[in-house]
Amino acid sequence: MTNKNVALRKTGQDWKFIDESELENFVWDNLEEIFGLKPLARQLFVKGEICDILAIGENNQLTIIELKNIEDRYVINQLTRYYETLLEEQPLKSHINYDEPIRLIAVCPSFHRHNLIDKKYSKLDFDFFTFFIKHENSDFNFHLTHILNQLEQKVIKINYQEVNFQKLIPDSIPEPPRLLLDWLGSLTQTEIENLTKIRHQILSFDSRIEEMIVNKSILYASKYGKNKIKQCAELCFDRKSKKILLFLWLTIPNRKNQTIVRMQIDTMNDYLTYWRYIPLKEGSISCKKLSFLSINYTFYSVPGNSQNFLYFNGNGNSMIRELDTNNITHLKGGELIFKESADGEIIVDSIKHIVNQALTIWLERIN
Repeated sequence: MTNKNVALRKTGQDWKFIDESELENFVWDNLEEIFGLKPLARQLFVKGEICDILAIGENNQLTIIELKNIEDRYVINQLTRYYETLLEEQPLKSHINYDEPIRLIAVCPSFHRHNLIDKKYSKLDFDFFTFFIKHENSDFNFHLTHILNQLEQKVIKINYQEVNFQKLIPDSIPEPPRLLLDWLGSLTQTEIENLTKIRHQILSFDSRIEEMIVNKSILYASKYGKNKIKQCAELCFDRKSKKILLFLWLTIPNRKNQTIVRMQIDTMNDYLTYWRYIPLKEGSISCKKLSFLSINYTFYSVPGNSQNFLYFNGNGNSMIRELDTNNITHLKGGELIFKESADGEIIVDSIKHIVNQALTIWLERIN
């Protein structure tokens, strides 16, 4: 089992992967444990067809795996087309022995009767596997069974945790929506606690701020007029990183006219702090922020104005070191500001401060 977090969602009393791509991620990461195969390629595009997963077994025998997060009538049709296309084009030939028979696998929660009819009369051989997710004690497990052998079952632990908000939120704050609970389950405990504090800060600021789901995002806004809202904050789930993204409605800096826009906050340090790049010259935020991420780079972390900083290098590693006060340009309020280059500065501040700024802006807009 890999240690990668998995995003799930609860539907009634059952649990499912948040979408088909998340099922694919899980099977890809656990291919050897599930099927005894080595991963070769995923979402491979060949002659207009896109194969979910290609894997190889003994003697470099090719296996094509088609995954469905819900019941589907056409899985046999898809696998048959993939079979024909790969035999004809023979991609990745240096890794695949095309003299070996190609194995075809379908993984679905259940199979429609049309799949079984298609399988019965097809000239090709197909392996059908059903799966379900079970919450057992405090664990989440992936159960996989071949439809011809129900007694043998693969059970693999899923790295997910159900969030108990009763221990985290005061009575004055409403219970979170199911969508948020699903997102939080793929985070660490520290991230959950810090995001809970952000949510509490927003909802306790003013009783007119409501938590509402709009287009798979969670908005924090007040209602006015006919079907109109004034937003303050938004949470979205990034399925690639399995992280919750924070957006705030803030004023664009260095503008004569105050323009309020939706801005993504570059969170760090388990949602305790955020950073932004500020050019010393007047103007818009510099795109050099992006280029900095590919070189050795330093951020300072200042919750509680601690004398530590978080260091990131180009390969993504991080560590805590003592703060060298000689590098600080100045300390203003709760913000620690240091000079990064000749034409810009980096500001790292507590998330609490920037959320409070967004709340103040929201209050000025509605009054």
